[in-house]
Amino acid sequence: MAVIVTVSCTGSKKQSIMKREEAKKILVVVDLQRDFIDGTLPAADGASIIPSIEGIKNDFDMVYFTLDWHPWNHCSFKDNGGIWPQHCVQYTIGAGLPDGILDNLDPANTRFLPKGSDQSQEEYGQFSKTIATDQDFFVKGDKVVICGIAAEYCVLETLKNLVRLSNEIGFEISVFLDGVAHIENNTPLEEYMKQNDIKVYK
Repeated sequence: MAVIVTVSCTGSKKQSIMKREEAKKILVVVDLQRDFIDGTLPAADGASIIPSIEGIKNDFDMVYFTLDWHPWNHCSFKDNGGIWPQHCVQYTIGAGLPDGILDNLDPANTRFLPKGSDQSQEEYGQFSKTIATDQDFFVKGDKVVICGIAAEYCVLETLKNLVRLSNEIGFEISVFLDGVAHIENNTPLEEYMKQNDIKVYK
């Protein structure tokens, strides 16, 4: 049985941000969701990366799970003129996480970050709208490691957004390639890493 994630995408009031001061080691797990593993839009090696991520998740102070979180009529779906089959529809099994991935994680240090909830906009990368001076995800000195699905789409675009924030905030970024799955290949991700001197996490 998959873990069905429940998140809130809207809010009526802007909440004050409590920023931490101590640097942390943070794992960003991108879109490790059922539809990308064995559902409507599976990555070629989606299931194989789960044990690798399981093996390192408890080495981190905080774990962020980004989630494709689409309404049923999202613009990226083929039925609505997009290029993808329907996937990761809000509150469905396909949008859920695989069994066991949350085991032994501290709920207080685990966050779920939805994206793609606007019907009219594609949003591959998390943190695209994050402003460095008005956020509580990262602080100077953090060591951030990214992994997940899919290498050439959501992982790559999230990495680009992390690089932008890192340049403004001052945290380290590396990629856990053993925990990255692709649709076609890893080449765009690895080329971007090389161009930007981003290291592989081992």
